[in-house]
Amino acid sequence: MTQTIPDTDHGKIRVFSVASPADGLLEIKIEALVATFGSAPLNTDFVDVIDLDVLEEMSLLDYLSEGYNVEPDDADVAALTALEGVVVLIMSRAHEGAEITLVPAEGVRHVTTLGRGARMTVAASLESEAAQGVVTDGFGKAPKSDARIGGIVAMVALLVMFALVALMVWVGG
Repeated sequence: MTQTIPDTDHGKIRVFSVASPADGLLEIKIEALVATFGSAPLNTDFVDVIDLDVLEEMSLLDYLSEGYNVEPDDADVAALTALEGVVVLIMSRAHEGAEITLVPAEGVRHVTTLGRGARMTVAASLESEAAQGVVTDGFGKAPKSDARIGGIVAMVALLVMFALVALMVWVGG
């Protein structure tokens, strides 16, 4: 069964159970990922392969909670607790923003998709009589502030005093 991950997918973790892992899958090698999920280009930085037998005292639920800050809902807890063997976690960023279609090999089963993802809503149109027409005034140069004018006057006064002091030193020297 194929699974298409849209290009807008964000903040989700797809959990797959692998009955018989391909050679190199535990080391997250590209060739093994292609053999397991088809020719979909996956960024290995965002793919996690877990041998549940190696986790020892930690359960997959604890691993997801502590490692990914994901709390599965009640329906997913039973499915995740029943898993054995090798599990593959594919994060949303693994497809690098492009739509991809995963074609899992035989023995690879999609268990669940965790995470909330982005909640994007379209902003409601704001209508008001104040928003009518075209604004033509007020986009010119801002008037000179009193502080700016005072600064210019002080700068000119300093230049004049510098010129007078330089003239007195030159005449006196």
